[in-house]
Amino acid sequence: MSQVLSWADISTTGISEIGVRQQHKPADNFKFYSNTYAANQTIDIKASHGFRLYVLAGSCSLTVNGQELDLEAEQFIQLKDGVYTCNTGSEGLSIVKVFNAKTKN
Repeated sequence: MSQVLSWADISTTGISEIGVRQQHKPADNFKFYSNTYAANQTIDIKASHGFRLYVLAGSCSLTVNGQELDLEAEQFIQLKDGVYTCNTGSEGLSIVKVFNAKTKN
């Protein structure tokens, strides 16, 4: 089961795209994708290999293995490859997905 973790557990500064990038070094080993979504939308997040999802702003409900997990700003989760349904909150959602570029399937 994937566990929702707090940004404060790994950093003493507020969450940002730069801060996320600083957690993953050397940068050449990782691919970063930033996305912003409008409020109250249903989106699918697809990945062919595992990744970490950081919530920079807003909130969402993410379906993982048939269970809904709530993520808020300054939280993150490690996910396996697959398709995840995400319902954005009333304030929208800003995320960064991080993939290990050295991982091969």
